[in-house]
Amino acid sequence: MNRLGRYGAKLLLTGVAAVCAVASAAADRETQTLVSSGSRLPNAVVTNESASRSERYAGDVIVYTASQGWLSRIYVMRMDGTVLHYFEYEYYIFSDLEVVDNEVYATDWVAPRLYKIDIETGALDVIVDDWNLYYMYDVAWDGVYFYAKEWSLNRYDLDGDWAGSASFAETIRGAAHDGVYYWTLNDEGHIRCWDISGWPTIVEIPENAFDPPGAACRGLWFDGEYFWSAERIDGALGQIYQFGYDGAIMNRWTEPAFDGYAACVVTMGLPGDVDGDGDVDLADLAALLAAYGACTGDPFYNAAADFDDSGCVNIADLANLLSRYGEGT
Repeated sequence: MNRLGRYGAKLLLTGVAAVCAVASAAADRETQTLVSSGSRLPNAVVTNESASRSERYAGDVIVYTASQGWLSRIYVMRMDGTVLHYFEYEYYIFSDLEVVDNEVYATDWVAPRLYKIDIETGALDVIVDDWNLYYMYDVAWDGVYFYAKEWSLNRYDLDGDWAGSASFAETIRGAAHDGVYYWTLNDEGHIRCWDISGWPTIVEIPENAFDPPGAACRGLWFDGEYFWSAERIDGALGQIYQFGYDGAIMNRWTEPAFDGYAACVVTMGLPGDVDGDGDVDLADLAALLAAYGACTGDPFYNAAADFDDSGCVNIADLANLLSRYGEGT
């Protein structure tokens, strides 16, 4: 909770208790409509057609890459695994993912390029365009540099400028940095640990090695506590995994389509910002209370206050707003 503090939030909750009590008769709907709309982007020309329900969604989302032949998709999914929307790209083959300052970056292993992806529009911004390489399967960010392995391990700054290379023989299908070590998922299905702090000297930490949950895992991302990867199984849906340093599965989701490669998590929008002005304040609280208890089709229903996309503005949405109160100001 930011700025308001627990005491302030308690006062707000007390102040709206009467309103909530009256409105609580409006039952929270259990059935949610699954919205899955794709945007066709031939030759990366963006034509966003995301459904209105996904456009107003605010909260954590899973971003997942998959491909089938020369067609790639970027899926944006709720944390329960249902699809908000996806984007299609012809003549791209996206592979590994990385997150920097809540923005998603993806490698195109045949280009070879690193793109920043706008997960609300599907727009691509080329960050690294290094045709000295033959491919770019993987990417990891250590807080200063991106790392991508080809014949050697290359690094780039946030602007995409090349910042040197180091001799490194590992064949990689995914990479991540946990703030201390550089981790790689190799083509034999093993995760190995490396100390790159003495760049360009790379030292393996073999006692930290382990195997991912599935032999078909590709891509590697670290969320601050756990690793993420996705299975690439030809002709079948695999799993998206969140797992610990020993490979133990924390969570799993069935992939929505295609042959998977990588997954990560970012926050979409600002939960609590009902009026869309970039902060969460009293105006947002007033707007939510005006819609409290209303469901889709009701005259006072406000979709922008329905943060969890449940179809009703209820106590969960109020709690969400209060937990974010003061953010953006």
